[in-house]
Amino acid sequence: MSAVLLLVKIGWRNLWRNPRGTLLTALALGLGLALLLISLGLLDGLHEKMVGDGVRFGTGHVVLQAKGYQDTGSQDLLLPARVVSMTEEFLHTEPMKHVVRGMSPRLLASGLLSSAANAAGVGIIGVLPQEERAVSLIPLRIVEGTNLSDDKRPGVVIGAELARKLEVKVGAKVVLMSQTVQQPGTEATVAGEGGMQSTLLRVSGIFRTGVQAIDAHIIHLPLPVAQALLGVPDRVTQVAILLEREGDSPMVARDLRKQLAGEPVEVLPWRESMPRLVQIFRLDQAFNYIMNGVVLAMVGLGILNTILMRVLERRYEFGLCKALGLRPLQLAGMIIGESLALTTISLALGLVLGSSAHYYISTFGLDLHWLFKSGAPSAFVFDPIIYSRLSLSRIATSVSIVFLTATVISFYPALKAARTELPDALKVF
Repeated sequence: MSAVLLLVKIGWRNLWRNPRGTLLTALALGLGLALLLISLGLLDGLHEKMVGDGVRFGTGHVVLQAKGYQDTGSQDLLLPARVVSMTEEFLHTEPMKHVVRGMSPRLLASGLLSSAANAAGVGIIGVLPQEERAVSLIPLRIVEGTNLSDDKRPGVVIGAELARKLEVKVGAKVVLMSQTVQQPGTEATVAGEGGMQSTLLRVSGIFRTGVQAIDAHIIHLPLPVAQALLGVPDRVTQVAILLEREGDSPMVARDLRKQLAGEPVEVLPWRESMPRLVQIFRLDQAFNYIMNGVVLAMVGLGILNTILMRVLERRYEFGLCKALGLRPLQLAGMIIGESLALTTISLALGLVLGSSAHYYISTFGLDLHWLFKSGAPSAFVFDPIIYSRLSLSRIATSVSIVFLTATVISFYPALKAARTELPDALKVF
Protein backbone atom coordinates (compact mmCIF):
# COMPACT_ATOMS: atom_id res chain seq x y z
CA MET A 1 0.00 0.00 0.00
CA SER A 2 2.85 2.36 0.85
CA ALA A 3 4.45 1.61 -2.53
CA VAL A 4 1.23 2.57 -4.34
CA LEU A 5 0.95 5.80 -2.37
CA LEU A 6 4.58 6.58 -3.16
CA LEU A 7 3.94 6.07 -6.89
CA VAL A 8 0.88 8.32 -6.69
CA LYS A 9 2.91 11.00 -4.91
CA ILE A 10 5.69 10.77 -7.51
CA GLY A 11 3.17 10.90 -10.37
CA TRP A 12 1.48 13.97 -8.90
CA ARG A 13 4.81 15.76 -8.49
CA ASN A 14 5.76 14.85 -12.05
CA LEU A 15 2.65 16.64 -13.32
CA TRP A 16 3.69 19.91 -11.70
CA ARG A 17 7.31 19.91 -12.75
CA ASN A 18 6.01 21.78 -15.79
CA PRO A 19 2.90 23.59 -14.46
CA ARG A 20 2.33 25.63 -17.62
CA GLY A 21 2.36 22.54 -19.82
CA THR A 22 0.10 20.64 -17.43
CA LEU A 23 -2.45 23.47 -17.24
CA LEU A 24 -2.45 24.00 -21.01
CA THR A 25 -2.95 20.27 -21.56
CA ALA A 26 -5.71 20.12 -18.95
CA LEU A 27 -7.39 23.15 -20.51
CA ALA A 28 -7.24 21.62 -23.98
CA LEU A 29 -8.76 18.35 -22.77
CA GLY A 30 -11.29 20.24 -20.64
CA LEU A 31 -12.41 22.15 -23.71
CA GLY A 32 -13.05 18.80 -25.38
CA LEU A 33 -15.35 17.72 -22.55
CA ALA A 34 -17.01 21.14 -22.52
CA LEU A 35 -17.62 20.85 -26.28
CA LEU A 36 -19.14 17.41 -25.76
CA LEU A 37 -21.48 18.70 -23.02
CA ILE A 38 -22.49 21.75 -25.08
CA SER A 39 -23.23 19.62 -28.13
CA LEU A 40 -25.27 17.14 -26.06
CA GLY A 41 -27.23 19.98 -24.45
CA LEU A 42 -27.98 21.63 -27.79
CA LEU A 43 -28.94 18.33 -29.41
CA ASP A 44 -31.24 17.36 -26.53
CA GLY A 45 -32.75 20.85 -26.65
CA LEU A 46 -33.26 20.52 -30.39
CA HIS A 47 -34.90 17.12 -29.94
CA GLU A 48 -37.22 18.50 -27.28
CA LYS A 49 -38.13 21.41 -29.53
CA MET A 50 -38.57 19.10 -32.51
CA VAL A 51 -41.07 16.95 -30.66
CA GLY A 52 -42.80 19.91 -29.00
CA ASP A 53 -43.27 21.89 -32.21
CA GLY A 54 -43.97 18.78 -34.27
CA VAL A 55 -46.89 17.62 -32.13
CA ARG A 56 -48.30 21.16 -31.93
CA PHE A 57 -48.20 21.47 -35.71
CA GLY A 58 -49.64 17.96 -36.00
CA THR A 59 -51.97 15.73 -34.04
CA GLY A 60 -50.81 16.46 -30.49
CA HIS A 61 -49.18 14.03 -28.08
CA VAL A 62 -52.24 11.75 -28.28
CA VAL A 63 -54.94 11.68 -30.95
CA LEU A 64 -58.38 10.08 -30.89
CA GLN A 65 -59.93 9.30 -34.27
CA ALA A 66 -62.28 6.86 -35.96
CA LYS A 67 -60.96 3.35 -36.48
CA GLY A 68 -59.15 3.09 -39.80
CA TYR A 69 -58.57 6.81 -40.29
CA GLN A 70 -54.81 6.53 -39.74
CA ASP A 71 -54.47 4.15 -42.70
CA THR A 72 -57.05 5.58 -45.11
CA GLY A 73 -57.38 9.27 -44.22
CA SER A 74 -60.98 9.12 -45.45
CA GLN A 75 -62.98 12.18 -44.43
CA ASP A 76 -66.07 9.96 -44.13
CA LEU A 77 -64.64 8.38 -40.95
CA LEU A 78 -65.93 10.61 -38.17
CA LEU A 79 -66.30 10.48 -34.41
CA PRO A 80 -69.81 10.77 -32.96
CA ALA A 81 -70.56 13.44 -30.38
CA ARG A 82 -70.99 10.71 -27.73
CA VAL A 83 -67.34 9.64 -28.02
CA VAL A 84 -66.10 13.23 -27.88
CA SER A 85 -68.14 13.84 -24.72
CA MET A 86 -66.80 10.67 -23.07
CA THR A 87 -63.25 11.72 -23.93
CA GLU A 88 -63.74 15.21 -22.53
CA GLU A 89 -65.17 13.82 -19.29
CA PHE A 90 -62.25 11.41 -18.93
CA LEU A 91 -59.63 14.11 -19.52
CA HIS A 92 -61.25 16.28 -16.84
CA THR A 93 -61.03 13.59 -14.17
CA GLU A 94 -58.72 14.22 -11.22
CA PRO A 95 -55.85 11.91 -12.35
CA MET A 96 -55.76 13.54 -15.80
CA LYS A 97 -55.99 17.19 -14.73
CA HIS A 98 -52.29 17.43 -13.94
CA VAL A 99 -51.25 15.51 -17.06
CA VAL A 100 -53.32 17.09 -19.84
CA ARG A 101 -52.59 20.64 -20.98
CA GLY A 102 -55.42 20.89 -23.51
CA MET A 103 -57.63 19.11 -26.02
CA SER A 104 -59.17 20.26 -29.29
CA PRO A 105 -61.80 18.56 -31.48
CA ARG A 106 -61.11 19.01 -35.19
CA LEU A 107 -62.96 18.35 -38.43
CA LEU A 108 -60.59 17.62 -41.33
CA ALA A 109 -61.41 17.73 -45.02
CA SER A 110 -60.06 18.91 -48.35
CA GLY A 111 -61.51 21.63 -50.53
CA LEU A 112 -60.93 24.42 -53.02
CA LEU A 113 -60.38 27.98 -51.82
CA SER A 114 -60.79 30.65 -54.48
CA SER A 115 -60.47 34.41 -54.65
CA ALA A 116 -61.02 36.90 -57.43
CA ALA A 117 -57.44 36.33 -58.60
CA ASN A 118 -56.77 32.61 -58.19
CA ALA A 119 -57.76 29.30 -56.61
CA ALA A 120 -55.90 26.60 -54.69
CA GLY A 121 -56.55 23.22 -53.14
CA VAL A 122 -56.51 23.42 -49.35
CA GLY A 123 -56.66 21.26 -46.27
CA ILE A 124 -59.63 22.33 -44.17
CA ILE A 125 -59.39 22.18 -40.37
CA GLY A 126 -62.52 23.13 -38.48
CA VAL A 127 -61.62 24.11 -34.92
CA LEU A 128 -62.95 25.64 -31.73
CA PRO A 129 -60.66 28.70 -31.44
CA GLN A 130 -60.22 28.67 -27.64
CA GLU A 131 -59.47 24.95 -27.45
CA GLU A 132 -57.20 25.00 -30.51
CA ARG A 133 -55.10 27.82 -29.07
CA ALA A 134 -54.08 25.54 -26.18
CA VAL A 135 -53.04 22.70 -28.50
CA SER A 136 -51.74 24.16 -31.78
CA LEU A 137 -48.99 26.64 -32.64
CA ILE A 138 -50.83 28.06 -35.65
CA PRO A 139 -52.98 30.51 -33.58
CA LEU A 140 -49.73 31.79 -32.05
CA ARG A 141 -48.15 32.45 -35.46
CA ILE A 142 -50.63 35.06 -36.71
CA VAL A 143 -48.65 37.79 -38.50
CA GLU A 144 -51.57 39.80 -39.93
CA GLY A 145 -55.09 40.30 -38.60
CA THR A 146 -56.40 38.21 -35.73
CA ASN A 147 -57.10 34.60 -34.98
CA LEU A 148 -60.62 33.18 -34.98
CA SER A 149 -62.37 34.55 -31.93
CA ASP A 150 -66.02 33.66 -32.47
CA ASP A 151 -66.68 30.06 -33.52
CA LYS A 152 -69.93 31.09 -35.18
CA ARG A 153 -68.59 33.89 -37.35
CA PRO A 154 -67.77 32.72 -40.91
CA GLY A 155 -64.14 33.80 -40.88
CA VAL A 156 -61.06 31.91 -42.05
CA VAL A 157 -57.36 31.97 -41.14
CA ILE A 158 -54.93 31.09 -43.93
CA GLY A 159 -51.18 30.71 -44.39
CA ALA A 160 -48.91 33.43 -45.75
CA GLU A 161 -47.95 31.43 -48.86
CA LEU A 162 -51.59 30.70 -49.63
CA ALA A 163 -52.49 34.37 -49.17
CA ARG A 164 -49.73 35.33 -51.60
CA LYS A 165 -50.94 32.81 -54.17
CA LEU A 166 -54.57 33.94 -53.89
CA GLU A 167 -53.49 37.61 -53.74
CA VAL A 168 -55.67 38.31 -50.73
CA LYS A 169 -55.19 40.32 -47.54
CA VAL A 170 -56.97 40.51 -44.21
CA GLY A 171 -60.63 41.38 -44.77
CA ALA A 172 -60.77 39.95 -48.32
CA LYS A 173 -63.61 37.64 -49.31
CA VAL A 174 -62.91 34.08 -50.44
CA VAL A 175 -65.13 31.17 -51.45
CA LEU A 176 -64.53 27.71 -49.98
CA MET A 177 -65.91 24.70 -51.84
CA SER A 178 -65.89 21.12 -50.57
CA GLN A 179 -67.65 17.80 -51.04
CA THR A 180 -70.16 16.93 -48.36
CA VAL A 181 -69.53 13.82 -46.33
CA GLN A 182 -71.60 10.73 -47.13
CA GLN A 183 -73.61 9.98 -44.02
CA PRO A 184 -73.94 6.40 -42.75
CA GLY A 185 -77.23 4.83 -43.79
CA THR A 186 -77.72 7.06 -46.84
CA GLU A 187 -77.42 5.93 -50.43
CA ALA A 188 -75.39 7.43 -53.24
CA THR A 189 -74.72 6.43 -56.82
CA VAL A 190 -71.04 6.01 -55.97
CA ALA A 191 -69.83 4.92 -52.58
CA GLY A 192 -68.64 7.90 -50.60
CA GLU A 193 -70.01 10.38 -53.16
CA GLY A 194 -71.68 13.52 -51.86
CA GLY A 195 -72.82 16.84 -53.23
CA MET A 196 -70.68 19.96 -53.49
CA GLN A 197 -71.19 22.78 -51.05
CA SER A 198 -69.66 26.24 -50.96
CA THR A 199 -69.59 29.08 -48.48
CA LEU A 200 -68.43 32.68 -48.53
CA LEU A 201 -65.77 33.51 -45.95
CA ARG A 202 -63.79 36.59 -44.97
CA VAL A 203 -60.06 36.34 -44.21
CA SER A 204 -59.67 37.28 -40.55
CA GLY A 205 -55.98 36.42 -40.13
CA ILE A 206 -52.84 35.24 -41.88
CA PHE A 207 -50.28 33.00 -40.16
CA ARG A 208 -46.68 32.13 -40.97
CA THR A 209 -45.15 28.98 -39.46
CA GLY A 210 -42.10 28.65 -41.69
CA VAL A 211 -43.31 25.23 -42.88
CA GLN A 212 -44.07 25.35 -46.59
CA ALA A 213 -46.66 22.55 -46.50
CA ILE A 214 -48.63 24.35 -43.77
CA ASP A 215 -48.33 27.94 -44.96
CA ALA A 216 -49.38 27.05 -48.52
CA HIS A 217 -52.09 24.50 -47.82
CA ILE A 218 -53.77 24.66 -44.40
CA ILE A 219 -56.72 26.85 -43.42
CA HIS A 220 -58.57 27.16 -40.10
CA LEU A 221 -62.25 27.98 -39.83
CA PRO A 222 -64.77 27.69 -37.00
CA LEU A 223 -65.89 24.15 -36.32
CA PRO A 224 -69.66 24.86 -36.72
CA VAL A 225 -68.98 26.47 -40.11
CA ALA A 226 -66.97 23.44 -41.25
CA GLN A 227 -69.64 21.06 -39.96
CA ALA A 228 -72.35 22.94 -41.85
CA LEU A 229 -70.23 22.99 -45.03
CA LEU A 230 -69.63 19.23 -44.91
CA GLY A 231 -73.13 18.38 -43.70
CA VAL A 232 -72.00 16.66 -40.49
CA PRO A 233 -73.46 18.50 -37.48
CA ASP A 234 -72.00 17.53 -34.10
CA ARG A 235 -69.32 15.28 -35.60
CA VAL A 236 -65.54 15.65 -35.80
CA THR A 237 -62.63 13.80 -37.37
CA GLN A 238 -60.28 13.70 -34.40
CA VAL A 239 -59.57 14.99 -30.93
CA ALA A 240 -56.00 16.25 -30.46
CA ILE A 241 -54.65 16.06 -26.91
CA LEU A 242 -51.61 18.00 -25.69
CA LEU A 243 -49.87 16.83 -22.52
CA GLU A 244 -47.63 18.52 -19.99
CA ARG A 245 -44.92 15.88 -20.57
CA GLU A 246 -44.24 13.98 -23.76
CA GLY A 247 -43.30 10.87 -21.77
CA ASP A 248 -46.90 10.50 -20.51
CA SER A 249 -48.33 9.94 -24.01
CA PRO A 250 -48.25 6.07 -23.90
CA MET A 251 -49.92 6.06 -20.48
CA VAL A 252 -52.68 8.49 -21.49
CA ALA A 253 -53.30 6.60 -24.75
CA ARG A 254 -53.55 3.30 -22.87
CA ASP A 255 -55.97 4.66 -20.26
CA LEU A 256 -58.11 6.33 -22.92
CA ARG A 257 -58.33 3.06 -24.87
CA LYS A 258 -59.65 1.35 -21.74
CA GLN A 259 -62.18 4.13 -21.22
CA LEU A 260 -63.45 3.83 -24.80
CA ALA A 261 -63.32 0.04 -25.02
CA GLY A 262 -65.97 -1.22 -27.43
CA GLU A 263 -66.14 2.01 -29.42
CA PRO A 264 -64.95 1.98 -33.08
CA VAL A 265 -62.06 4.34 -32.41
CA GLU A 266 -58.27 4.31 -32.39
CA VAL A 267 -56.17 6.14 -29.78
CA LEU A 268 -52.61 6.75 -30.90
CA PRO A 269 -49.62 8.40 -29.21
CA TRP A 270 -47.64 10.77 -31.40
CA ARG A 271 -45.02 8.16 -32.29
CA GLU A 272 -47.77 6.15 -34.03
CA SER A 273 -49.85 9.00 -35.44
CA MET A 274 -46.86 10.87 -36.93
CA PRO A 275 -44.44 8.22 -38.23
CA ARG A 276 -42.59 10.71 -40.46
CA LEU A 277 -41.66 12.83 -37.46
CA VAL A 278 -40.39 9.69 -35.73
CA GLN A 279 -38.25 8.83 -38.76
CA ILE A 280 -36.75 12.33 -38.79
CA PHE A 281 -36.16 12.08 -35.05
CA ARG A 282 -34.34 8.74 -35.40
CA LEU A 283 -32.25 10.00 -38.32
CA ASP A 284 -31.27 13.04 -36.28
CA GLN A 285 -30.38 10.83 -33.33
CA ALA A 286 -28.14 8.66 -35.51
CA PHE A 287 -26.37 11.74 -36.83
CA ASN A 288 -25.94 13.01 -33.28
CA TYR A 289 -24.35 9.74 -32.17
CA ILE A 290 -21.85 10.05 -35.02
CA MET A 291 -21.04 13.65 -34.11
CA ASN A 292 -20.61 12.80 -30.43
CA GLY A 293 -18.38 9.89 -31.42
CA VAL A 294 -16.21 12.27 -33.45
CA VAL A 295 -15.93 14.68 -30.51
CA LEU A 296 -15.10 11.80 -28.16
CA ALA A 297 -12.46 10.50 -30.59
CA MET A 298 -10.89 13.97 -30.72
CA VAL A 299 -10.73 14.07 -26.92
CA GLY A 300 -9.24 10.58 -26.81
CA LEU A 301 -6.61 11.37 -29.43
CA GLY A 302 -5.73 14.54 -27.52
CA ILE A 303 -5.18 12.54 -24.35
CA LEU A 304 -3.13 9.91 -26.19
CA ASN A 305 -0.96 12.49 -27.93
CA THR A 306 -0.33 14.40 -24.70
CA ILE A 307 0.56 11.41 -22.53
CA LEU A 308 2.64 9.75 -25.26
CA MET A 309 4.69 12.89 -25.85
CA ARG A 310 5.32 13.23 -22.13
CA VAL A 311 6.51 9.62 -22.04
CA LEU A 312 8.81 9.93 -25.05
CA GLU A 313 10.40 13.08 -23.62
CA ARG A 314 11.28 11.31 -20.38
CA ARG A 315 13.11 8.21 -21.58
CA TYR A 316 16.23 9.11 -19.60
CA GLU A 317 14.14 9.56 -16.43
CA PHE A 318 12.48 6.17 -16.92
CA GLY A 319 15.81 4.54 -17.57
CA LEU A 320 17.16 6.02 -14.33
CA CYS A 321 14.10 4.77 -12.42
CA LYS A 322 14.69 1.27 -13.79
CA ALA A 323 18.35 1.45 -12.85
CA LEU A 324 17.32 2.34 -9.29
CA GLY A 325 15.16 -0.80 -9.07
CA LEU A 326 11.71 0.35 -10.22
CA ARG A 327 9.97 -2.60 -11.86
CA PRO A 328 8.20 -2.25 -15.27
CA LEU A 329 4.75 -2.77 -13.67
CA GLN A 330 5.44 -0.02 -11.15
CA LEU A 331 6.64 2.28 -13.92
CA ALA A 332 3.49 1.61 -15.93
CA GLY A 333 1.35 2.26 -12.85
CA MET A 334 3.08 5.61 -12.31
CA ILE A 335 2.28 6.67 -15.90
CA ILE A 336 -1.33 5.53 -15.60
CA GLY A 337 -1.61 7.44 -12.33
CA GLU A 338 -0.24 10.59 -13.98
CA SER A 339 -2.69 10.31 -16.88
CA LEU A 340 -5.64 9.75 -14.53
CA ALA A 341 -4.63 12.74 -12.41
CA LEU A 342 -4.33 14.87 -15.54
CA THR A 343 -7.72 13.57 -16.75
CA THR A 344 -9.31 14.43 -13.39
CA ILE A 345 -8.04 18.01 -13.60
CA SER A 346 -9.24 18.19 -17.21
CA LEU A 347 -12.69 16.88 -16.29
CA ALA A 348 -13.02 19.46 -13.51
CA LEU A 349 -12.15 22.29 -15.94
CA GLY A 350 -14.44 20.81 -18.59
CA LEU A 351 -17.36 20.59 -16.15
CA VAL A 352 -16.91 24.22 -15.14
CA LEU A 353 -16.68 25.44 -18.75
CA GLY A 354 -19.43 23.16 -20.06
CA SER A 355 -21.84 23.92 -17.19
CA SER A 356 -21.30 27.66 -17.59
CA ALA A 357 -22.00 27.51 -21.32
CA HIS A 358 -25.03 25.27 -20.73
CA TYR A 359 -26.46 27.68 -18.16
CA TYR A 360 -26.12 30.62 -20.55
CA ILE A 361 -27.64 28.80 -23.54
CA SER A 362 -30.45 27.27 -21.48
CA THR A 363 -31.33 30.71 -20.10
CA PHE A 364 -30.90 32.99 -23.10
CA GLY A 365 -30.88 30.52 -25.98
CA LEU A 366 -28.63 30.23 -29.02
CA ASP A 367 -29.93 32.48 -31.80
CA LEU A 368 -29.30 30.99 -35.24
CA HIS A 369 -30.81 33.86 -37.22
CA TRP A 370 -27.34 34.80 -38.42
CA LEU A 371 -27.20 31.51 -40.33
CA PHE A 372 -30.15 32.64 -42.46
CA LYS A 373 -29.41 36.20 -43.50
CA SER A 374 -32.01 36.07 -46.27
CA GLY A 375 -34.59 34.34 -44.07
CA ALA A 376 -35.05 30.81 -42.85
CA PRO A 377 -35.63 28.16 -45.53
CA SER A 378 -39.14 26.84 -46.04
CA ALA A 379 -38.21 23.44 -44.58
CA PHE A 380 -37.00 25.01 -41.32
CA VAL A 381 -39.78 23.86 -39.03
CA PHE A 382 -38.63 25.21 -35.71
CA ASP A 383 -37.76 28.54 -34.20
CA PRO A 384 -34.11 29.39 -34.90
CA ILE A 385 -33.52 30.00 -31.17
CA ILE A 386 -32.38 26.79 -29.48
CA TYR A 387 -32.21 26.28 -25.72
CA SER A 388 -29.84 23.77 -24.14
CA ARG A 389 -31.35 20.87 -22.22
CA LEU A 390 -28.83 18.79 -20.30
CA SER A 391 -29.80 16.27 -17.63
CA LEU A 392 -27.61 15.07 -14.77
CA SER A 393 -27.59 11.58 -16.26
CA ARG A 394 -26.19 13.01 -19.51
CA ILE A 395 -23.42 14.80 -17.60
CA ALA A 396 -22.56 11.72 -15.54
CA THR A 397 -22.51 9.51 -18.64
CA SER A 398 -20.28 11.93 -20.56
CA VAL A 399 -17.81 12.29 -17.70
CA SER A 400 -17.71 8.52 -17.17
CA ILE A 401 -17.11 7.82 -20.85
CA VAL A 402 -14.31 10.40 -21.09
CA PHE A 403 -12.68 9.08 -17.90
CA LEU A 404 -12.93 5.48 -19.11
CA THR A 405 -11.55 6.46 -22.51
CA ALA A 406 -8.61 8.24 -20.88
CA THR A 407 -7.92 5.21 -18.68
CA VAL A 408 -7.87 2.80 -21.61
CA ILE A 409 -5.80 5.12 -23.79
CA SER A 410 -3.19 5.60 -21.04
CA PHE A 411 -2.30 1.90 -21.21
CA TYR A 412 -0.32 2.34 -24.44
CA PRO A 413 1.99 5.14 -23.16
CA ALA A 414 2.37 3.18 -19.92
CA LEU A 415 3.42 0.12 -21.90
CA LYS A 416 5.95 2.22 -23.82
CA ALA A 417 7.40 3.49 -20.55
CA ALA A 418 7.51 -0.02 -19.04
CA ARG A 419 9.47 -1.29 -22.06
CA THR A 420 12.18 1.32 -21.71
CA GLU A 421 15.56 -0.32 -22.37
CA LEU A 422 18.30 0.67 -19.97
CA PRO A 423 21.33 0.90 -22.28
CA ASP A 424 19.58 3.18 -24.79
CA ALA A 425 17.60 5.20 -22.23
CA LEU A 426 20.70 6.20 -20.21
CA LYS A 427 22.66 7.43 -23.20
CA VAL A 428 23.35 11.16 -23.06
CA PHE A 429 23.81 12.81 -26.47
